[in-house]
Amino acid sequence: MHRRELLKAVSGMLSVGVATTAMTPVGAQEEANESGGGEDGGGEATGNGSEGGNETGGGGNESAGNETGGSGGGATETIDVVDNAFEPEELAIEPGTTVEWAWQNTANQHNVNPTSQPGEANWEGHMSLESGDFSFQSTFDVEGEYEYQCDPHASLGMVGTITVSSGAGSAAEGPIQLVPDAAWTLVIATVAGMLATLSLAYAFIRFGGSNPQQ
Repeated sequence: MHRRELLKAVSGMLSVGVATTAMTPVGAQEEANESGGGEDGGGEATGNGSEGGNETGGGGNESAGNETGGSGGGATETIDVVDNAFEPEELAIEPGTTVEWAWQNTANQHNVNPTSQPGEANWEGHMSLESGDFSFQSTFDVEGEYEYQCDPHASLGMVGTITVSSGAGSAAEGPIQLVPDAAWTLVIATVAGMLATLSLAYAFIRFGGSNPQQ
């Protein structure tokens, strides 16, 4: 009776493996649908955000012009001004982004003097020397590369570069990719089904020729 018991056990393993494999595409499909729904929802949220951005830009133009307002996407980036360095030294942004330079309680005086910028731009930076916890903002609408320095400390490497280009934000986030959970589930289920099939084949090869015990 040993062969019959073994065949029953192996058949049970095969049934579990096949059932798991068969059920996996359904779960993967449901998860894919959920992911698609999330994208639709994100699109709606983006549309609302664009409307809000337009309203905010209008308010900025009414109050303070180019320095504090802007007609772009309305995102804000911060560059920390520390003694003898801008952090980060290089920054990539999309058109319409506002950049804030924030002095981090510096002991020395620093400024932001543009040394190179696109011909269509009219960025003035901040020429006055400041220290302590000072800050100022500029909005960048013209694409291109902007270079600047702190005049008293340029020889120490206190320089910075801002690159304005469409798609700069999405390019920075692009390399981050994760394997979906549905893919891992499908792989595990497939391996389980293969193992069950191999176990059944091994049982037939090894015990198929023996006579069942009475």
